[in-house]
Amino acid sequence: MLRSLSVILMLGLALSLPAQDVQDIYGLAAEILENTAEMLDEEGDYSALIDQIADLIRNPININSATREDLNRIFFLSDMQIEALLFQRYQNKAFYSIYELQAVEGLDRRTLEYMEPLISFGIESQAVETPLKVKGDLFLRSQFQIQKRQGYKEREDGTTYYLGDRFRHYGRYEMQVGKQWQMGLIAEKDPGEPMFTDEIKTFDFVSGYLSWKGNKVLKQVIAGQYRMSAGQGLALQTGMAPVKSSDAISIRNRQQVFGPSLSATESEGLYGLILDLGTERLSVIPFVSLRKRDARLDTLSNGDIVIRSLKTDGYHRTLTELSQRRNADETAAGLRTRLYAGRFIVDGGFMHYMLEYPIEPEQETYRLIYFKGSSNQNYWLSTEGSIGKVFLFSELAFDKTGDPAIWAGLQHSPKGILDVVLAYRRIDMGYRAPLGAPLTEASQPAGESGFYTGISIPLPAALTLDTYIDYYRHKWPKYQIDAPHEGFDWLVVLCHKPSKEWENSIRLRYRDKPVNINTGEPAPAVATRSQTQLRFQSSYMPSKIWTFSFRADVQSVSHAGEGKLPKGYFFAQDVKFAAPNKNLTINARYALFDAEEYNTRIFAYEPDVLYSFSTPAYYGKGSRFILMAKWTPLPRLDLWVRYAAWKYSDREEIGTGQNRISGDLSSELKFQIRKRF
Repeated sequence: MLRSLSVILMLGLALSLPAQDVQDIYGLAAEILENTAEMLDEEGDYSALIDQIADLIRNPININSATREDLNRIFFLSDMQIEALLFQRYQNKAFYSIYELQAVEGLDRRTLEYMEPLISFGIESQAVETPLKVKGDLFLRSQFQIQKRQGYKEREDGTTYYLGDRFRHYGRYEMQVGKQWQMGLIAEKDPGEPMFTDEIKTFDFVSGYLSWKGNKVLKQVIAGQYRMSAGQGLALQTGMAPVKSSDAISIRNRQQVFGPSLSATESEGLYGLILDLGTERLSVIPFVSLRKRDARLDTLSNGDIVIRSLKTDGYHRTLTELSQRRNADETAAGLRTRLYAGRFIVDGGFMHYMLEYPIEPEQETYRLIYFKGSSNQNYWLSTEGSIGKVFLFSELAFDKTGDPAIWAGLQHSPKGILDVVLAYRRIDMGYRAPLGAPLTEASQPAGESGFYTGISIPLPAALTLDTYIDYYRHKWPKYQIDAPHEGFDWLVVLCHKPSKEWENSIRLRYRDKPVNINTGEPAPAVATRSQTQLRFQSSYMPSKIWTFSFRADVQSVSHAGEGKLPKGYFFAQDVKFAAPNKNLTINARYALFDAEEYNTRIFAYEPDVLYSFSTPAYYGKGSRFILMAKWTPLPRLDLWVRYAAWKYSDREEIGTGQNRISGDLSSELKFQIRKRF
C-alpha cells in the first residue's frame, strides 16, 4: 500500500518522469496534502520531501546491499515491509529484477511500481560514476495576481503601501558532479517585496548549500542550508513534522536524519556546517547553525531589548516588516551519535539553542507555556527496530530544566491479515524544544498526552479499510480554549480499487474538541465543538490519455449549547489530458463551494507546477476554476503555465485591508520553466 509521505514526494516527481505512468498519483496526493493542510491550517512546505526522492532518482538504492536505514528513505514502505524485504533477501541472497520482489510479503503491485525508479539490482549499480560527469537542474518561476490589491494602488503622494510590485519570483538550481559533489542555490521574492533597492539589495531570500560525500571515516560534509530530524521530533525536527493522515498506520517519523535543503520557507531549517563521521555501524554527527531570524523586538523601560515573537511568514513588504527582517541571531549547535546494533538503531544527542535577545511572549494565559529566555538545551535518546514481527520506535527527550517528553509506539502485522499501530505520547508541562516538531494535536505541545491507535485491513472485493482514533489531553489552556481539556480525532477510510484504472473512496472524519463560546458573561465558557466531514472521491482513467476525478465534501460543525452551524459543501471535477508522447499535459478543475462559516471551510489540494504546492481553504460561496498545461518542446526542457480564479457570489469585495480586491473575481497567472543539463 502506498504510504502517505511518498504520495507527496511522488507528486512533484511525477512531472519530471515522462517515461513513467503516474496518473493515479494525483488523487492520492490530494488526500494527503489536504490532511496536512487541515492539521496545520496553512499550506505546508513539501520541497524537502521532494528533494529526498529526487536524490533517490539520481542515485538509486542498490536493493542487494541496502541497509534498513537506506530503505527508510523510501517513505512509502512500511516498517514491516522493510523487515520482510530484508528477511527475503537474507534467504535468497540477492534480487535480480523487480519481479522477484513480488515474493516479499506485503509488497503489492502498486508499491512495486513506485519502487522501480528508486532502486537498482546487481553489481552494476555499484560502479563508480565518472567524476567529471555533471548534472544540472534549473527552475525559474514567476506569478502574479491579475487584479490589483489595495496595497499596490498609488496613493495621493504617488507611493504605494507595499514597497515592491505584485510579482512573486522564484529560482532554483542544483548541480551534481559525479556521486560526491553536489551544490544548490535558491532565490525568492514574495509579492510586495522590493528587490535590487536600497532596502533589499538582491532577492529577499537567497540561500544554498555545498555537499561532499566520502566513503570512509568522513562520510559527508554539508556547508550552507541543511535540515535535521531526530527520533519522533521531540527535540529536533526542522523539516515537515509528522501528521495524522488517511494512511492510518504511517505515524512514525520517517524524515531523513539530515540532508541538504533548498526550502524557500525562510523561518525553518538550519544554516551552517554539519559533518558525518564514523564507520558503517557508528556515526558521530557534529553540527552548528548560525542564522538571522525575523523578530518583533521591544525595548523595555530599562533599555533591555526582548523578542515578543519570532516572525514566520517571511514577508518584508512594508517599512514595518523590513524593520523586523533578520534582526535577531539564532544559534544552534550540538552532537548526535547513531549506533547500528543488529536489528536496532539507537540515536542519542545534545543540542544547545540560543537567541541574541531573550524571547518574552505577550502575557496571555495560553502563552505561559511558550519558550522564554535566550537559551535552551535539549537531550534525546531514540530507538527503532524489530523483535519478530513487531516493529518498535520510541524517543525520550529532556530540556535544560530536566522536564521530560516521551513518544513511543509499535507496529504489528498479525499473520498478515491486518496492520496495527499503537502509540503513546506524554510531554511534560515544563518541556521546551524551540526546534522540535513531533506528531501532536497542539503546535505548542507542552502539557499534552495522548494515545493513538491505527489499523489497516485488506478486505475482499478489492477493498481496503483504514481507521484511526487519537485521544489527547491538555493540562493547560490553549489558544481559544481557556481551560484544561481533552478531545479525540477519529477517521475511517474505505477504498475500492477494482482495477488499475478505477479507484473510489469514502472518508469519514469526526473530531471532538473543546472551544470557547460566548455566553454573555465576562469570561467565555468552554464547550465541546464537534466537527464531521464526509468525503467521496472517484478517479477513472479510461485510457493513458484521459483521467477523470470527482470529489464531494460535506462538513458540519456544532457547539454544545449553540446548536448546529451552517454546513460546508465542496464539489470538484478534474480532467487531465496526457498526450501519447508525454510532451503535453493539461489539467483542468471546476469546483463549487459553499462554506459560509470559517469553521466549515474545506481544504482541497489543487494541481500545481513542480516545487509549488496549493492547498487553499475553500471559504465563502462561489466557484473555482484552474487550467494548467505542461509542455516539453525539447528533451530536458519543460514549460508550465497555470491560471487559477476564484469567483464569489456572496461578496462584492475580496479580502480586507491592504489585501482587498474590488469585485468578486480573484485570479492568478503562474509561469515556470525547467531545464535539465
